[in-house]
Amino acid sequence: MGLIYLSVLLVAIAFLIVVIYLCFVLKRVTNTMKSLSVTLGEVEKQVQKITPELSATLKETDSLMDDVTEKVQATDSVFDSVQLLGESIQSANTAFQNSFGNLTDEEMDKKVKPFIEGIKWSEVGLTLFNQWKSKKTNDRNELMIRDDNEIAVTGREG
Repeated sequence: MGLIYLSVLLVAIAFLIVVIYLCFVLKRVTNTMKSLSVTLGEVEKQVQKITPELSATLKETDSLMDDVTEKVQATDSVFDSVQLLGESIQSANTAFQNSFGNLTDEEMDKKVKPFIEGIKWSEVGLTLFNQWKSKKTNDRNELMIRDDNEIAVTGREG
């Protein structure tokens, strides 16, 4: 019978150790839950502060998106015009190929010769104008001072 009391005593001691260990674990879990509660309370306060700002930002973004959409729709006509211009150029190019594609080189030279002559004469005129302009700027009087305090005036008369 003494053996039964001894085994009951050992079981009671083991139960006491398990209960004490569970108390420590539960105390730590309680402290962690309190810390989590404080942290979540702070997060909730911060979220309440951020929510109106976020809502205002979303409203502003929505209005900006509406504005951008309106402006993009306004540029659609520009792109349509560019497309029509491209099609017109393509049609003109096709017509040009059809009308001038059958010409011989001699006939093409005859039709292009007045334009080439015009370009040549415009180059001649531009060259003469530039020479006249540079001559006009070189006709200035110049004043030169030498080290021995003599002054010489040079110039061209135009």
